[in-house]
Amino acid sequence: MLFLGELEQTVSRLKGIGPKTLESLSQLSINTIGQLLRHYPQRYENRQDTFKLASPGESGEINTQIEVIGQEWAGRYPKKFLKVWVKDDSSTAALLCFGREFLEQQLQPGESFYLYGKMQYKYGEPQISSFEIQSINVKNDNFHKILPVYPLSGSLQQRILRQAIYQALNEWVLHIEEEIPPSLSKKYDFPAQKEIIRAIHFPHSMEELLKAKESIIYMEWFHLQLTAARRILKDRRPRNHQLQISPMENMEIIKELPFLLTPDQNSCLRDIHTDLKSSYPMNRLVQGEVGSGKTLVAFVSAALIMRAGGQVAMMVPTELLAQQHIKNAKIFLKNYSCALLTGHLNQKERKIITDQLQSGEIQCLLGTHALFSDDLIFKQLDLVIIDEQHRFGVKQRLNLVKKGSNPHLLLMTATPIPRTLAITAFGDLQISTIKTLPGGRKSIETHLAQQGKEEKVYDFVHGELAKGHQAYFVYPLIEESEKIDLKDAESMYQLLDKKIFPQYKVALIHSRIDEEEKRSAMEAFQQGEVHILVATSVVEVGVDVPNATVMVVEHAERFGLSALHQLRGRIGRGDFASYCFLVFGSKLTEDAKERLRCMKEKSSGFDIAKRDLEIRGPGDITGFRQSGFMKLRLAQLGENRETMEQAHEDVMNILENDAGLLNKDNTILRELFTRCAPFSDDLIIRG
Repeated sequence: MLFLGELEQTVSRLKGIGPKTLESLSQLSINTIGQLLRHYPQRYENRQDTFKLASPGESGEINTQIEVIGQEWAGRYPKKFLKVWVKDDSSTAALLCFGREFLEQQLQPGESFYLYGKMQYKYGEPQISSFEIQSINVKNDNFHKILPVYPLSGSLQQRILRQAIYQALNEWVLHIEEEIPPSLSKKYDFPAQKEIIRAIHFPHSMEELLKAKESIIYMEWFHLQLTAARRILKDRRPRNHQLQISPMENMEIIKELPFLLTPDQNSCLRDIHTDLKSSYPMNRLVQGEVGSGKTLVAFVSAALIMRAGGQVAMMVPTELLAQQHIKNAKIFLKNYSCALLTGHLNQKERKIITDQLQSGEIQCLLGTHALFSDDLIFKQLDLVIIDEQHRFGVKQRLNLVKKGSNPHLLLMTATPIPRTLAITAFGDLQISTIKTLPGGRKSIETHLAQQGKEEKVYDFVHGELAKGHQAYFVYPLIEESEKIDLKDAESMYQLLDKKIFPQYKVALIHSRIDEEEKRSAMEAFQQGEVHILVATSVVEVGVDVPNATVMVVEHAERFGLSALHQLRGRIGRGDFASYCFLVFGSKLTEDAKERLRCMKEKSSGFDIAKRDLEIRGPGDITGFRQSGFMKLRLAQLGENRETMEQAHEDVMNILENDAGLLNKDNTILRELFTRCAPFSDDLIIRG
């Protein structure tokens, strides 16, 4: 008996698979029998149900027995084509045989055939130009079956691929073993594994097909999460030393706050406090709305570690955000020694920081990618905090963690993730969520404006500036491009400064501007000396100016939902009503229209994240491309949520009661991991 992942026999063993077909299959990453059987259909043609000429299916399908009643040639040379009139017992229609003149001899009046095709009405008559026919005397009858339609490549044809899979099923599937415990198969009334594989390719009924899909989707989620969970258990080891973590109520940072923490912040800190007291390292993701107070949670967590004698490393994606954090750290962490490390320090400044870090004089080091440097040595790194974690790769994250001895890890993201996505994408992490915003925050009105109507937007901005408020203007490009007809930050800075808002101070920042100049512009904006900040998406994170009440994003269709939500979150951070204008071009894709509509209608980052998932799948919402976490065939993150959560629950129950998979019911799983190492690679692509 074999698992599906053990069917490594080459597909060249099958009849009818020649060199050209082998090459085409290889383009689909199909080289073995197992890979061939996991090449699932993309859709099905239901030829079991009859759709007569007088009553086509919903998509115009025709599936009926017809008789040829006449022929004629239509059109003029060189576009002359054969037109064949047919009838069934309900009506008549015309078959348009474009490029299929050979059918003249086959489709003779009086002959009967099975017909499958799609009908459309043109020029006042029913026509069928895309069709298949088959003699009613053929033994291999495809016209009373549910036929699979597969993804193809090269010169591969559906007929050849169907034959190959049919042959593989007959020769190999009888020897296939089950791949989930008997108790779970019984719980969900799943068919045997060999029946599932047969039914996903050649179902006898639509009901059988749906059950096969349901079974495979569950098993993909189950094995994905089981593999991730076992990897976590395997890698988990206790910390070398325990810190004496103070009770939360004793922390000065909380006592000295001029406001109360939100319920979600308190809940999140309780989770972190419990983790830090554990003998195992914390592995927690804090996700929350833009402006929900995640940074304060991070500072309190850092204070807990530093008060106990440990060191903290806090990494952020941009120098702008790093400058913002060190500024806040001097306020909230004033009782501790904090320093900022970026790539722009001179050698002397850097040497002072590295020496003080190694001696333990620096308790908290904030910085960008410079924290990865080999010359950075901590005396006792006990907590790693990574802000906007989706901007860093898994290997980068691990490189920083390795600077300590099994330190705690706290990740933060302002790109909210639906729970069902989070428990799969971050199977090795505990999740804490902050949804409530601090008191006093005003709602943000979002308006859509088409290009060419910016004058109304500019007039509105004039009104806000006259009230003493400030505004952002964001553009997709830094400078003018010959290849892309889009507004750019540098050109628009000149226009806004000289012509549109000449009476106000306008500043420009983007990634190519010198860091010192960028920092100076930001400080002037934060202090109210600059009224309008023109930028690229560099201001997506790390900018907190309560007096800014307007965000104008030009060419908004060029930004993703996550970026638009982050940009909108730069305003509404004070006590004033705030307004976001999304200016879009005339040529919009359907996805772009949906993104703009979503931003107009929804304000919750969690609602936006769910919609983003539905529109484009997971994409980079959690950095999958960086972490290389998963590959699924039928299961989809935007769907099957209940199935995924149920599979997750089943995995946790198994491992809590039988982590070694020693129970008789789990023998299949133990065998699977022992004999079939490539199986997990088929679902998990290790980063």
